[in-house]
Amino acid sequence: MKNIFKIDTPPPTISGNGNGNGNGSGNGNGIHIGHIFSYTQGDLIAQYQKYRGKELIYPSCFDNNGIPTAKSARSIGITNPQDIIDFSIMRSEEYFETFKSSGIQFADQSYHTYSPLAIEICYQAFEILKNKGIAYKSNTEYLWSETLKTSISESELNDEGLIERTGETPIIKSGEGWFINIKSYINEIKKMSDLIDWKPFKYKRRIDDWMENIKWDWCISRERNFGIKIPGEENFTFDTWFISSLTPQIAWSAYKGYNDMMNTPIFDMRFQSHDIIRTWAFYTISMSYFLKNQIPWKTLMITGHTLDGHGNKFSKSSGNATAPKPLIDKYGISGLRYWSFISALGTDIKIDEEKMKMGWKIMNKFKNANKFIQMQISNSWIGEKEEYYNKWIDTKNEIYNHLDNYDIDKANELLYHFFWDILCSEWIEESKKDPISITLDKIIKEIEQIIGFFYIK
Repeated sequence: MKNIFKIDTPPPTISGNGNGNGNGSGNGNGIHIGHIFSYTQGDLIAQYQKYRGKELIYPSCFDNNGIPTAKSARSIGITNPQDIIDFSIMRSEEYFETFKSSGIQFADQSYHTYSPLAIEICYQAFEILKNKGIAYKSNTEYLWSETLKTSISESELNDEGLIERTGETPIIKSGEGWFINIKSYINEIKKMSDLIDWKPFKYKRRIDDWMENIKWDWCISRERNFGIKIPGEENFTFDTWFISSLTPQIAWSAYKGYNDMMNTPIFDMRFQSHDIIRTWAFYTISMSYFLKNQIPWKTLMITGHTLDGHGNKFSKSSGNATAPKPLIDKYGISGLRYWSFISALGTDIKIDEEKMKMGWKIMNKFKNANKFIQMQISNSWIGEKEEYYNKWIDTKNEIYNHLDNYDIDKANELLYHFFWDILCSEWIEESKKDPISITLDKIIKEIEQIIGFFYIK
C-alpha cells in the first residue's frame, strides 16, 4: 500500500431543479463555483501525491439515493424509481464534465450511491451491525419533518434546533423505526476521532462538541418510496447518510472491482466542507469503528465555502450560486486554481477576480520566461550558478513540506514568490548581463512540473 494514496472523495448530491443542460448556467442545475473551490483544494493534494509517484484511489462519484435527487427528478415529472436513477446518472455526466473543465483530475474509479455495489455493501454493513446489536428496531420516539413527511436524525438540526433543509421545528413522534446505537459507543467513537489528523485542527472542536451533546440514537429509517430499501421493510428506506457513511468501503471496492468491504484499509485522506462534520464525518468515523474498529482515514481535510456578496454560502437550492464556466472562459483553469489556493484550509472565501487574473498571469509569465531562457541557450549565452539551483532545491523542499502538512496557501504563496519575485524579477534580469541560462533552465523545468499540478497548464 505504500505506493497508493487513497482518497475518500465527496460524492456530490444530484439535486437542483432538474433542468440541467450541461452549460454551467448557474441556475441551480449543477456544480457551482463553491464546489469547484472545495474540490480544487482536495485535487491539489491528489495531484501532488501523483507527482510524487503515488497511484491514486480518487474516484469520481455522486450521491443519488436521497430526497434531493428524487425531488429534482420529480420537478420535471420523473417519478418511477428506476427512471429517477437513470435521470441521476444522466445528470452526473453534466456534473463531471464541469469538474473536468475546471481542472479536477479524478482517477479511473467511479461509483454512485445507488449502484449494485453500493447497495450490496450497504446491506452487508447493516447485517453486521444488526448481528452486533448496534442496529436495532424499536417502537420509540423519533424526530419527524412535517414538510418532508419523513423521520430525520438529530444531526439534521441546526444550532437553533430547526431542521436545516426546511427551517421548520421538528415534531416528536412515536412509532417503529430503525436506529444505530450511537450513544452507548460515544466514548469509543471519540477515541477514533482523536486518532485522525484534522486539517485544520480547530474543526475537531465541532465534532467534539457534537458528541458531547448527542441526545438521540441515529435514526436510519426513512418513510420514502425512493431510496435503498431496508431489508424486510415495505415502508422504510435507509437514511442517505447510512450509505454515505460507507464511502471509504465503496471507494475501495470500486477500486478492487468487487465487494471487498471487510478488507478496506485506512484511507490517507478525505476532503469535505465544514458544514457536514457532524453528519458525514461523524457517521463515517462511527461506521468504520463499528465494522473494523479502525479509523476511516489518517487525515481529514476540511475546506471552506464560497460566499456570495451578502456573505451567504453558495448553494444550488438557494439559487445564489455562480457557475464556473464564465470564470473559466475568462481566467482559465489556472485562474480558478490560484484563487482556490490563496486561503488556508477551512476558510470561507468570496469570488476574487483579481486573484483569478493573477493565476492567468502566472501562466503567461511562465511561457515568456521559459521562452527567454531557451532563446539564451540557443544563442549560446550559456552559464551556470550552482548556488541558485541549491536555493531553488531548498524552496522546492519547503513547498513539499507545506503540501505534506496540507498548508496549501503557504505552498501556493511560496511557489508564486519564488517564480515571480526571484526567478523572473531577479535572476532572469541578472542573466541578461551574466550568462546563467543552464542553471535557469534546470530550475524552470522543475518549476514547470510543479506548476503542472498546481495550476494545470
